[in-house]
Amino acid sequence: MSSHPSLAQVVASLEVDGSALTLEAPPSWSQGRTLYGGMTAALAWATAARSRPGLPPLRSVQAAFIGPASGRLLLWPEVLRQGKSTTLVGVDVESDERLAARLTFFCGAARDSRVAHERVAMNDVAAPDGLPRMLGEGAGPTFAANFDVRHVSGGLPYSGGPPEFVMWARLENHEGADPLVSLLALADVLPPAAMPVFPEPGVISSLSWSFDLDRLPEDAGAWYLCRATSESTADGYSRQSMDIFDASGRRILAGRQTVAIFI
Repeated sequence: MSSHPSLAQVVASLEVDGSALTLEAPPSWSQGRTLYGGMTAALAWATAARSRPGLPPLRSVQAAFIGPASGRLLLWPEVLRQGKSTTLVGVDVESDERLAARLTFFCGAARDSRVAHERVAMNDVAAPDGLPRMLGEGAGPTFAANFDVRHVSGGLPYSGGPPEFVMWARLENHEGADPLVSLLALADVLPPAAMPVFPEPGVISSLSWSFDLDRLPEDAGAWYLCRATSESTADGYSRQSMDIFDASGRRILAGRQTVAIFI
């Protein structure tokens, strides 16, 4: 595998090791001393899907980031429950024989229902072409070079602006990538939404992340409008909401995250 592998190349490097899958965490997808959280989630889902072919569509994910994920990783999948229409799969990520992350994937087949509505709307924003590029091309953490991120509105880091980011984002090298794996890798790409009000640069660490999927993506290289808003920050922790829309304005993903801030 090259020193700057694409998402598809990283996923393809997963190897069977007994009941687990294993790979060497690629440094080019790192955030500080750990694998970037979105990549951790993407690899865990790839592990779940590979261990249990034919899963129903993914509906919801819960992730706990417990410790650094670096070096040789082991990903342990386990079917937690299988019902008539739903299957729950857990994946533990180990690094240096220590638990680095624990994820639960809720998969559910479609059912006939007389109830259907959508009550969320995408911001009225300009298209990504021509907007300033915020991350990638050497800016931001190491993993950011794998994405093209364009600032739309909200504050900028350390600017004193509102604690919210609205940005377009897409995966740079999407050749051969699965659309859902690509979306999971991208879904955590924005900086913590509290960062505009940081008085100076500071260390951050994602603790927990949960998100629900309104629909499944179809294009690994699509542009997505990502919105993250810090709703409350105190005692060194920030609680934020997260929404991702496709280019047609349909919401794809809605999430929440707790971030530890050391400043």
